[in-house]
Amino acid sequence: MDQLITLRTLPVSALMQKDFKTIKGSCTVAEALQIMKRTKQSGLVVEPRNEDDCYGIVTEKDILEKVIDPGEDVHRDPWNTPVFQIMSKPIISINPALRVKYALRLMKRTNVRRLTVMENDKVLGVLNMTDVLQAVEELPVHDDHVAL
Repeated sequence: MDQLITLRTLPVSALMQKDFKTIKGSCTVAEALQIMKRTKQSGLVVEPRNEDDCYGIVTEKDILEKVIDPGEDVHRDPWNTPVFQIMSKPIISINPALRVKYALRLMKRTNVRRLTVMENDKVLGVLNMTDVLQAVEELPVHDDHVAL
């Protein structure tokens, strides 16, 4: 239990993905899918168009809900739909020093699965729920000799 408490109080910088991928908003959804498949990532940070713009994010969920099955009267295809039409924007970002437990609470309250970690208007990484779960799975065997 002590290891779990320690994990919860780590700064998000300890668990965030530093090798996140970015994409331009003008790229197509098909291109985003190719990058996701190649890099085995479920979301991509969308670059700002200019210095007055903000970052966005496009996820597998965005693609499934807004392109693959957007509803009865909406028709989009991944080869002609630009990422900027389906991305989430603005994104929710956090400071790298924020504790993991507070990041998880923020995800729960805002109903998102990933947060960008930013400092001085620069994306340093991405923290998603899977990163936290993987860290829990890597904890040593519990006192009852039952691994998580």
